Amino acid sequence: MGWEQLRGHTQQIEMFRRTLSRGRLGQAYLFVGPEGVGKQTFATTLAQALFCQTHPITDLDPCGVCPACKQMASGAHPDFSRVQLLPTKRELLIEQFIGPKENRGKEGLCHDLSLKPMSADRKIAVIDDADKMRVESANALLKTLEEPPHGSLIVLIATNLEQLLPTIRSRCQTIRFAPLSSEDVTALILENEITDSPELAAEIAALSDGSLATAAQLGDSELLEHRRTLFAALASERFHSVNTAAQVMECIEAAGSDAAAQRQRAAWMIRFCIEYYRLSLAEASEIDPEQAEVIGAAIERAVTAQLHLDRSMSVALCMEALFDDLGRVGRAARTTA
Repeated sequence: MGWEQLRGHTQQIEMFRRTLSRGRLGQAYLFVGPEGVGKQTFATTLAQALFCQTHPITDLDPCGVCPACKQMASGAHPDFSRVQLLPTKRELLIEQFIGPKENRGKEGLCHDLSLKPMSADRKIAVIDDADKMRVESANALLKTLEEPPHGSLIVLIATNLEQLLPTIRSRCQTIRFAPLSSEDVTALILENEITDSPELAAEIAALSDGSLATAAQLGDSELLEHRRTLFAALASERFHSVNTAAQVMECIEAAGSDAAAQRQRAAWMIRFCIEYYRLSLAEASEIDPEQAEVIGAAIERAVTAQLHLDRSMSVALCMEALFDDLGRVGRAARTTA
């Protein structure tokens, strides 16, 4: 475990080294960026480097072999805490920060941070999915951020800055993480054995938006096959909205009976529609304004479908409405022609 496992983000590493060399390490940081670009890995490696008992702290370079580094690698360092979404939960609960009602204030992350370090000179906490905190959870954490225990370090990780309370954001130094390059994602796909084919790894990386998490989902060969089938349906002059919607629903239901998994698969189908029409615009060497308007309308319908899905619209109704809309757009274009 060390910086070698991280792809990209060298500027962020150097920024922390400069900060440490000046003795200005803050007590609360907010790591913001797309899912699957290495924010969690960065936060954990940062903690390991700060705990390392071999190298000077200003090096920010974990040796990997001292007791502290080994404890971090095994997830057993007594002065490191992590809060993350519990299984089946979609929000971080107040109990994770200040304990259950019967023991409020005597358990949870905020209580742990208030205790003296057991083996290091500081306590470090990482809060994954910080943008999924309930309001009461954020308010409980806010008290700790306003008066952080001496020497403590709190790292919040989020994908959507706007979903965090302004009071939380204002008490953290924001560090932004950009998507990974296609080359880095390709290498990570092969390293993580998502596929052993360099050609397929490059294809997946090109579709991943610089996210290893997205690449892992695309590593499902079934999903890529559904993408090819959907592209063929959308390209057909005999596009049939009802049949296409039915085929897409079969793909969605193949994700399993879990509602969240089905909604995620539906989101992929919408994303593939948007991708198809955007490629149609990009690949057309000469496209008349009317055709461009039709493609733009199709993209608009797909974006609207994603908004409906995000607002908990029925997956089946969402897909039916989307492909009905796409069919109408296509028929209108043919009528105009």
